[in-house]
Amino acid sequence: MGCTSAELKRISRGQLTGHWGLAIGASLLSSLLVSAVLMPFYFLMAASRGSVVQSAAFFVAAFLVGMVSAVLECGVLRMHLAFSRQQEADLKMLFGEFARRPERYILSYLMVLGAAILCMLPGSVCILVGVEGGAVLAGGIGLFLYFAGIAVLAALALRYSLAFLFLVEDSQMGVLEAFRESAHCMEGKKGRLLYICLSFFGMVLLGMLSCGIGMLWVTPYMNQVTVNFYQDVAGDGLSGHWQAV
Repeated sequence: MGCTSAELKRISRGQLTGHWGLAIGASLLSSLLVSAVLMPFYFLMAASRGSVVQSAAFFVAAFLVGMVSAVLECGVLRMHLAFSRQQEADLKMLFGEFARRPERYILSYLMVLGAAILCMLPGSVCILVGVEGGAVLAGGIGLFLYFAGIAVLAALALRYSLAFLFLVEDSQMGVLEAFRESAHCMEGKKGRLLYICLSFFGMVLLGMLSCGIGMLWVTPYMNQVTVNFYQDVAGDGLSGHWQAV
């Protein structure tokens, strides 16, 4: 029996004590870098009133920035792993994964993006056809496929939720192996992770209602809990010092 949601949160708060500034700084810097690159493309698209060329430029930029962001987020995960193991951590970790076979993170990001598109595309197309053509049946089928796609995507997200952490932990591990390891570790534990994710709903809502300012604290907290869940189910466990916090 692994740690409960409450225990994981308690342990995570203890690990973040004295590290909140670094955790918030890393998350904020990552977000600012992504926003700084995308903002000019967004304003150009808005100024052109959604012209095809500017819209295409924005989506291409978002696609490329997404790949870079995936590597940065893995740097954030390494930092949270260091917090959980009482190891030294600094802001340079945010960029450290660019020197540790970053193509693995990019390929994983592309696989996740491809899965999301495959899950959501059928329903979206049917809804579009129904709306444009006034076909009620096509719209109804589209709504069913859309929500079915969301359910499938959620199941896949839970099943492979630990893949990036496996890649961060082992620079020699391949992408497919990381996804297989995640699937193996999550057998019988997907409901537990879903419960943990849903338990943050109130915090996320308050964070968003505060114009996103509250998310500066909520995001590192969620990352730390995710890292501790990974260690709990992947075999490291959370015994010892932090169980006593």
